[in-house]
Amino acid sequence: MRGSKVGQADLKRLKKDLQAEQERAALAQRVAALKKPAAAASPDADPADDLAAFRRTMQSVKPIKHAPRVEHKPAPEPAPALRRANALGETPHRADAGVSDGGEITHLLSEGGTAFVRSDAAPDTARNLRRGQWRAGAELDLHGLRVEQARHALLSFLDECQEHGIRCVRVVHGKGYGSEGLEPVLKDKARTWLVQKNEVLAFSEAPEREGGAGALLVLLRQSEGPRK
Repeated sequence: MRGSKVGQADLKRLKKDLQAEQERAALAQRVAALKKPAAAASPDADPADDLAAFRRTMQSVKPIKHAPRVEHKPAPEPAPALRRANALGETPHRADAGVSDGGEITHLLSEGGTAFVRSDAAPDTARNLRRGQWRAGAELDLHGLRVEQARHALLSFLDECQEHGIRCVRVVHGKGYGSEGLEPVLKDKARTWLVQKNEVLAFSEAPEREGGAGALLVLLRQSEGPRK
């Protein structure tokens, strides 16, 4: 009986050792399979499989962004009056030709020096202009310009508006708060220039909601067609 018990214990221990040996062998096989290079392809591998693998790899590739390129844009076209003069071989018309910065015009103004009406226009034209009888079809802002720049900009603007049939315009000259000594330089200059332009029938200080003392409403004559 005693020998039988010892033999059974040995068998159990032997069986346990055998199972452990089998488990170690299986583990070694798995480790060897993991260490095997994945790129070791068979000589008989199908090229189609390689192409498919390449495409799958390229799906995660992002294109390189190109550096910004400098674009050379064409020069802006000249104003219509200048294009027309160039086409005819003529000297371009200068809007400010014959218009000076000086001259006392106080005697020509009305409404306390805030308006002007040319002699061949109805006396109440400036008053009606301020009341909104004509709606401004274009606007020019002279802020930040020197006197010479402002003169050329204003008179060129008036010429362009008349060519396009715009009769009423709004000119913003400012109230002079940013000028040296807080003197409204362009305010007086703009009035001087406008009086010298025969195309200007009248002008009036704008209503407060449209700029007040810092802007003018200007009424132009009806255009007689393009300048030749």
